[in-house]
Parts: sequence; structure tokens; C-alpha cells
Amino acid sequence: MAISTAELAVRLLVYLFVLIGVPLWFVLMFRLMDYAAHEPLVEQFSGRRAGRDTGQLNAYFEQAAVEATTCRICGAANGPDYTYCHNCQERLSAGD
Repeated sequence: MAISTAELAVRLLVYLFVLIGVPLWFVLMFRLMDYAAHEPLVEQFSGRRAGRDTGQLNAYFEQAAVEATTCRICGAANGPDYTYCHNCQERLSAGD
């Protein structure tokens, strides 16, 4: 039983779609969902808090007179040598 060139081409296209297209679709879909999750409007109306209560650590830095870096995402105070926020794990930029 021989298959035609057209049928072979269709089978190869379906195979490539399943092998490459479906995983690529899921990667793109999750990247879009991750992008949307960091949208300020979504965070504002999501009904959940950005993280744990940061009041105690903020008060510690104020009382100890340590120059703290404030996270631009959650507002937590972080030590001067912190690279990432202890609360939300967002990268702290040098300009914060």
C-alpha cells in the first residue's frame, strides 16, 4: 500500500504541528498569562494582597536607622545589600 505525495505532506505537517506547534502554543500561552499577572490593573483588582505584612520589618529598619531600599512592587523595606525583595522576590533596582 503506497501513499501519495500529498498524503505524505499532510502527515508530515500534522506531525510537525503536534511535535512543535502544541508545546510552543503552551509556552506562549503561559508567557502571556505571566505578563498579564504583573499588569498593575490586574494586581489592583485581583482581591489578593501583594505579599505578607511588611510592617514589622519596615519598623525594624526605621528603628535601627538603617537606610533601607523600598521595593517598588510591594513596598517592603529591604536592607542596603539586598538584591531581591525578601517579601515578593522582585529584583531591586539600583534606582529604588
